[in-house]
Amino acid sequence: MSTTLARPSALALVPGPVWSSFEKFRKGGNSTLEEISEHGVGTLVGKGVTYRILRDADFQHLVGLATDVHRLQQGLNVIIQAAKVVAKHPDQEHVELLIHSAALFAGSPVLPTRDGHDAFQLTQEEIDAQAADGFNLENAAIPRPRF
Repeated sequence: MSTTLARPSALALVPGPVWSSFEKFRKGGNSTLEEISEHGVGTLVGKGVTYRILRDADFQHLVGLATDVHRLQQGLNVIIQAAKVVAKHPDQEHVELLIHSAALFAGSPVLPTRDGHDAFQLTQEEIDAQAADGFNLENAAIPRPRF
């Protein structure tokens, strides 16, 4: 008896926008993040460090794949240990242990991936309350420190 598991297609990540400094990324505002397409990976290069930016759905898919890989590694380790026991003690009980371990591993379902979180939405009441506070921050008018 063979079991075929339906697996989701592999996630094909593609290079997205590159920002050579945090300042360029910050000045772009929210539209900067919108430049990252579905399955795209944005790159933010800082001082001595590089960040990769993904959409939430892509991140959740990667987490699901990584969890599935970990599950497969652990399952294979159990089967390998059972096979080593059978090699040392080839009696019926240990052979059944190996068969049972392999059957559990083959019958385990593929882990699901999450769709992610709902988009954050402000209500009109919250927007009006924030607009009425009289606070206006002009980014261009703020003097930047010079090093």
